[in-house]
Amino acid sequence: MKRSSLAFVAAIALAAVAAAAPPAADKSPETVLVRYHVKPGDAEAFSKALQSHFPACRRHGLVLNSPHMILSGKEDGGKPFMVEILTWKDGDAPDSVPDHVPEVAAIWDQLNSMTEARGGHPKIEIEPVDQVATKK
Repeated sequence: MKRSSLAFVAAIALAAVAAAAPPAADKSPETVLVRYHVKPGDAEAFSKALQSHFPACRRHGLVLNSPHMILSGKEDGGKPFMVEILTWKDGDAPDSVPDHVPEVAAIWDQLNSMTEARGGHPKIEIEPVDQVATKK
């Protein structure tokens, strides 16, 4: 084969390999809104556990410093709920917790034990969100 033909075949082979390769993981930050349906009677203990969550995630480099917010309210006949807004360093960060970050996994176990499914919704709802504006 001529040298230019070999280059062409090599280019086609590289293009085929690139097309078959899985896409690179998205490593951009992911902001989530997490809604916890807290069991009646557990609001105070839940709040304390939830307030330890973000600092633990920061210590392990899982989340960005901001935005972070915790909100509380009442729903479904006065039952407590809490909302946490936080930004993971990337979409894979929370997936590493169960096997690699026992401190955070233990907090998740606490939070899970103090929540309940409610109104057709799971105990804990996690939704990716986009920050549109920040009021200063």
